[in-house]
Amino acid sequence: MESDRPHVVHVIDELPPDGAERLIVDVLSNRSERFRYSVVCLVAGGVMVAELNGMNVPVAILDRRRGFDVGTIPVLMRWLYRNDVAVVHTHLYAADSYGRVAAWLLGIKGRFSTRHNTSAWKGTMRQMLARTIALTSTKLIACGAEIGVRMVEQERIPGRLVTVIPNGIDLRRLERARREALRNELRIAPCTVLLGVVGRLHPQKGHLVLIEALAALKMRTDRFVCVIAGSGELHEEIAASIRQQGLVDTVSMLGQRNDIPDVLAALDVFVMPSLWEGLPMALLEAMALAKPAVASAVGAIPDAIETGVNGVLVPAGDANALAQALREIVNDDAKRRMLGANARNTVVKKFNAADTASAYEALYAAALGMPVESR
Repeated sequence: MESDRPHVVHVIDELPPDGAERLIVDVLSNRSERFRYSVVCLVAGGVMVAELNGMNVPVAILDRRRGFDVGTIPVLMRWLYRNDVAVVHTHLYAADSYGRVAAWLLGIKGRFSTRHNTSAWKGTMRQMLARTIALTSTKLIACGAEIGVRMVEQERIPGRLVTVIPNGIDLRRLERARREALRNELRIAPCTVLLGVVGRLHPQKGHLVLIEALAALKMRTDRFVCVIAGSGELHEEIAASIRQQGLVDTVSMLGQRNDIPDVLAALDVFVMPSLWEGLPMALLEAMALAKPAVASAVGAIPDAIETGVNGVLVPAGDANALAQALREIVNDDAKRRMLGANARNTVVKKFNAADTASAYEALYAAALGMPVESR
């Protein structure tokens, strides 16, 4: 019976098409029948709601205001109690805070949080609050080894609370990606090397470093063009930098897209110049589509990329190193194909959402005293 299965709830602020939200959807698309699942959005919905509903995962939206709102805790507690929740799994700072406190106050046995990034919480009070709430967790899930190390060594979270489970993507979602869709839209010639970056237009993502690197690359070769997919607070600053560097005919800003698999399929090289990261879903998606990546050696990215094997790592914030790496890969067609093939193999073997879902469910089962089953 439906009611006999433990109820697991993922809690997050909202469901835009970003990395943490994409992870939730991909993991739930690979869920087992041992548990029943829901998603709670504290603030608003988003484009991912329809996708979750389409696979029979209900989404509740609590419509709480953004920013600090202590009233969120009793509202969430009532929802969790009425819906007989056995496991609460939270994502990102606000939902991590409200969700785990509510679950702890209710005595819910399974209290889990996935850490999606390496950036430390700003401000001493916020750091103290985050650490205190972390101690109420059953387990804290780091999406990569470096994230786990930082949590223990820098945030002083007891190692017994931290476990590493890599992010994974649902490979089935990429099966219908079309290489020619974006290239035809932008009239990109088959011989032109298309570079691309996908992500929020936020300081974390290093877009301005990329623009500087592309300006240097343009002085050495004109074989390439670049697309930037995403929206965010730095849109005008990035657009101004493109104009100032004389790259208007070389770099296209695509805005927010709902066809990211097609965008990634169109690329010849995926670029991720982030200044800090966890294990980005867009990177894994590009690799799964056999795209070599040139990426910053931050967070858990080195868990996925080995220079010269399936991509290239460069120091974060180093525009010259990024330009040099891009020049070498743009000018070597055979190397791009080799790195791309190895990138796909890496994701298939190590970063499959089915494995992530299974590892999550093993944690839930252990917390509830259920036998751990392998798939």
